[in-house]
Amino acid sequence: MNQFGQLNINAYKPPHLYDVQRVRLHAHEELLSELILIPAGASLCDQHEGNANRLFDVIEGRGSFVVGESKVSGEAGKCVFVPAGVAHSLTNLGDEPWVVRLTAQNRIYPRHIGMLVGRAIRNRLGL
Repeated sequence: MNQFGQLNINAYKPPHLYDVQRVRLHAHEELLSELILIPAGASLCDQHEGNANRLFDVIEGRGSFVVGESKVSGEAGKCVFVPAGVAHSLTNLGDEPWVVRLTAQNRIYPRHIGMLVGRAIRNRLGL
């Protein structure tokens, strides 16, 4: 990775995929991104009750998202937003690995003000 955090996501794809793989691409403060590789016929149940909004970008392959009570198709180029706290799952419907990039951002609440101010001061002082 260079100083700007650029990655070649194709470098993370193994030649043979037997289990769901999650590769951390970036994590900084409230922002996280991962590459999720789901083998043919496999599913990933992310029943998050957390406080992060999630955006799934389908890189290649095809699958299906279940977001709350809604089913959404997921082919290459599609983006699916999942609000914080909403149950969701992903299922690969194709014969090849389904590659999805997840970008998640934690919501900020007033109770986090102390943490945010402390982090800003540490960053400013170079600590």
